[in-house]
Amino acid sequence: MGKSKEMKKYVDISGFNIHQQNRGNAALSYGAIGFMLEKGYLHHGQELVYFHKFNNPFKLDNLRTKVEICKINGENWTYRIIPMFSLEKKLAMKWGFYLPFTPFGRAVKHVELEAADYGGDGFSDIYGDGDFIRRMNQTFVLWKRNIPLIMLPQTVGPFKKKENYDLAVKIMRYAKEIYVRDAKFIPEFERLGLKYTQTKDISSFMIPESWDIEIKEKAVGLNVSGLAYSNTFNGLEEQFDVYPKLMEKIINHFRNKGCAIYLIPHSYGYNKPIADDDMIACRQAYSHLSDKSNVVLIDKDLTAPQIKYIISKMTFFMGARMHANFAAIYTGVPVFGMVYSYKFEGAFNANGLDGKKQTAIINNIKEKDINAYIEKIESFYNESVE
Repeated sequence: MGKSKEMKKYVDISGFNIHQQNRGNAALSYGAIGFMLEKGYLHHGQELVYFHKFNNPFKLDNLRTKVEICKINGENWTYRIIPMFSLEKKLAMKWGFYLPFTPFGRAVKHVELEAADYGGDGFSDIYGDGDFIRRMNQTFVLWKRNIPLIMLPQTVGPFKKKENYDLAVKIMRYAKEIYVRDAKFIPEFERLGLKYTQTKDISSFMIPESWDIEIKEKAVGLNVSGLAYSNTFNGLEEQFDVYPKLMEKIINHFRNKGCAIYLIPHSYGYNKPIADDDMIACRQAYSHLSDKSNVVLIDKDLTAPQIKYIISKMTFFMGARMHANFAAIYTGVPVFGMVYSYKFEGAFNANGLDGKKQTAIINNIKEKDINAYIEKIESFYNESVE
């Protein structure tokens, strides 16, 4: 079906990037297309657009619109990154004034709506004030023009600072639709009188992509988180002192049960490592093993759909990255979350799982707690797999 005559040419999916090194964020971009088509926010024939701020107007490359054809769930979509001079951004944000003769000024008139996932769990200041504000860069630009905002399924909160909470409430009051993937913020929605719809995470709309890999019997997947392994993440630093030891003991525990352990990274730069890189963490966890038999390190540059595929082939999965766990949840794999935030328990519950039984906090555990931690995993494994 072609584009409706009433529909404008562009839809702005803020944060859209299927090449993101955090495959969880990339999964949001893949899934957003399917979700928006189903809900009627996107139509075949429309194009995706993003407004990219630049500072130097004398650099020719800054003035060019970049165009990419993205294949998502078997379909091609045109994605345009349109330049926006920093002065234009200031004029738009402060006074709602848009220069009509620039690429940004000409294109913004044709934007139907903004769909924002804010990183899936980034509508919160848990990762710092800077990340919270940066994720809203498209919202701030389009707000003054009254372009409708759709908040895609995500976790809302928590908020440490009142000013961040107040800004979040202001944005939610402006939003045309609010979708959430868990129930954690619902009491606040009720108190504020805000309408919302609870639904699955948008990564559930991302279709796994098969690739050539042999999966052994009794395959158990383990996502080793670089965030926890490095123990230096801003705001959470020094909270995961025994995490490397926990990983080692979990690997040995399941190998002793006759399982094949697959170490699966989910947020990483294969050729250029990123901060808190899962591949580095997986490689370190693997190298520290005195016995590497029946342990498989997934040392490959995979897309988000390809990682979802290998997770879907596990008989049991454990992860500290939220969307690694979602990949298991939405493909029917028994999953245990090794968590650093309340968002995990709520997300598990929202998907019909038992958040208390199937998650355990890794923050600030001591070496003496490791055996009890593994016993909790073992208990769920025996119930769900054995």
